[in-house]
Amino acid sequence: MNKRDKIALAIFVFVTLTAGIFGYMLDQVLTDQPEGNSLGMGLWLVLPLLTGIVLRIINKDLKEIGARTNLRNNIKWYGVAVLVYPFIMLISIIIAKAGGGLTIGKFESGALFALMLTTFFGSCIKNIFEEFAWRGCLVPYLEKTKMNDWLLYFTSGLVWGMWHITYYMFFLPDEYFTETSRPMMVVIGIVLMIFWSPLFVELRRLTNSVWPCVILHAMEDAVPTLLFVTTDVFRIKKSLSVMIDPISGFVTTAILLLIGLSLRKYRIKKNYVTGAG
Repeated sequence: MNKRDKIALAIFVFVTLTAGIFGYMLDQVLTDQPEGNSLGMGLWLVLPLLTGIVLRIINKDLKEIGARTNLRNNIKWYGVAVLVYPFIMLISIIIAKAGGGLTIGKFESGALFALMLTTFFGSCIKNIFEEFAWRGCLVPYLEKTKMNDWLLYFTSGLVWGMWHITYYMFFLPDEYFTETSRPMMVVIGIVLMIFWSPLFVELRRLTNSVWPCVILHAMEDAVPTLLFVTTDVFRIKKSLSVMIDPISGFVTTAILLLIGLSLRKYRIKKNYVTGAG
């Protein structure tokens, strides 16, 4: 890793970890804003990617960001991106139903499907900023350090998780914290993102594109998060939720980790070449 890349990586990480502070300070000045959708929150969201793009333009390596879809030879990996979270949710529902711990709320299927589609496409737009920051800008810089995969997963997941600290502590409305405190949500979020990191990193490596990660993240928002958190269509009793909640359960998180490590094993076996896409 050359000196220019080291400086770029340091700047990117610094801006990422302070973006929320700048956003929070902006909201303290502009106080009359909608909760959960403020200008400060917008600044927090876009600043890491904008910084990464500027750094890559300066370093003349913007092509490494993974902006091409590379769809032609990677249909199966896009399929993985689409199906992983519905699969995880299905496992949660089956186990919870078998254990007598599943509650299904009333819903109208047509309206719910329309809401899922709207959420998916809206999340894709939001997740362009997240995924092109972490998997598009951060991961290629970390790869240049020649760190091993385990440290890369941990580092990228840690930075990704720590970026969310201000989100959990200040930006999210209080209604999201009826059962979990804000500090505990910070800890849970960081741990989850470290464990999710192999899946996202390996999809990016297998396709040399960030777009499967955008889709994967949007599916998480539009399927389990929407159905279990936003709308409460499905609810798992607390004694089972700790283990099989589709977003944060121990068992489901372990399955997501195993899927990511299976992709790593496949990549190594097939000798995929990672790089610009």
